Amino acid sequence: MPAPQAEFAENAIHEPPRAQFEAFIDDHRNMLNACLDGLTEEQARRSLVASRTTLLGLVKHAIMVEKVWFDEA
Repeated sequence: MPAPQAEFAENAIHEPPRAQFEAFIDDHRNMLNACLDGLTEEQARRSLVASRTTLLGLVKHAIMVEKVWFDEA
């Protein structure tokens, strides 16, 4: 599978900081979704590195970060 490409962040460089951040988050959310596309839940929960990091764990982390930045910022 080819690596997902960033689409919006590079176009937001001259935008206000909030718009830049939203574009950056959108790009990373789309790339994470592309990594998960077609995986079973078991595969998303499997750790492929020496730590306990999983793709599902990255999704949970991304959700938490977005809540902090957009709900509290």
